[in-house]
Amino acid sequence: MLKILHITEAFGGGVTSAINTYVEHSQQYEHYLFASVRLQDTTGEESIGIFEGTKIVTHWSGFFWLLYKYIKEIQPDVIHVHSSYAGVFVRLLPFSTRKKIVYTPHAFAFLRNDNALKLKMYYFIEWLLSFRTRVIAGCGRDERNIANQLNPVIESFELINVCGPLPSLDRKEKNTLPVIVMIGRVCDQKGYQFFADVASKVGTKAKFLWIGGGDANSVSALTSAGVSVTGWISRSEVLQHLVNSDMYFHSAAWDGFPISVLEAAYYKLPVMLRGIGPFRAENLTVIESVSEAAQMIKQCTSDDENVINMLTNNSKMVREYHTSENLSEALSQLYNKFGSKVNL
Repeated sequence: MLKILHITEAFGGGVTSAINTYVEHSQQYEHYLFASVRLQDTTGEESIGIFEGTKIVTHWSGFFWLLYKYIKEIQPDVIHVHSSYAGVFVRLLPFSTRKKIVYTPHAFAFLRNDNALKLKMYYFIEWLLSFRTRVIAGCGRDERNIANQLNPVIESFELINVCGPLPSLDRKEKNTLPVIVMIGRVCDQKGYQFFADVASKVGTKAKFLWIGGGDANSVSALTSAGVSVTGWISRSEVLQHLVNSDMYFHSAAWDGFPISVLEAAYYKLPVMLRGIGPFRAENLTVIESVSEAAQMIKQCTSDDENVINMLTNNSKMVREYHTSENLSEALSQLYNKFGSKVNL
């Protein structure tokens, strides 16, 4: 049986959900985990994965030495690296062989909203390290397409994200105004300022809720625009807030295909999406500006059936493509590429 070692320095939030989902959908293999936990991003899912073995470190001290010992101990056939930072560190290590490495960025660093020089540096690093990678397995069609453009010589692959079965929940609140919700860390990647600007423009026609936490200045930008911020809360509380809401609005400036969108689609919420690659690649309806987003929300609050149907169709398309069956088949195809034992 193939042994697959998952490595990440970003265990917490969406990466946790994605790794656990991959494991749940490929139980024909043995899965192991080596991770550094982002304590500020924990969601309660960090200990529920179905792993044969787990090594969790809470700081970087001794990270590489412990990783080296863990790799020697379990002798994995596949080293599946998750997130950009882990992708850099692991692929630079002399004891990690290219023939075993699958890399899933969960959003490439060079897609960030940063200065041009930094982005070029990130792109160069990703291109250079791609030669230390056997397969770049993008979490979604867009990430696969970007990987193929980055280095056509290296095999690129698509792993769709799924959210798995979620608990059946009923609304616990009757909203006097429509509630527009976003889930994620309050940071530039997730587009908190874009969300705040939309909330300011919509004004009192709707309530805006951000589920997640972040640094004080970023949270303040949201609350100053009238957005309620929950901070980091339990998984069950997140889902209940989602079910209580009337629309999911994903405002990220760059992203993989986010689990939160899948969860919103699972509960059949209308889904409004910012115009970034993952959503364009799947031909979903997107918005490009603060004004367009605000206008669309105002139309929804006025019961504009065309707009509501358009956003509801986003939800339907996501549900139909991001299925457990599609993910299980993709993971089998991916890991079976490593069917022969490869010695360190």
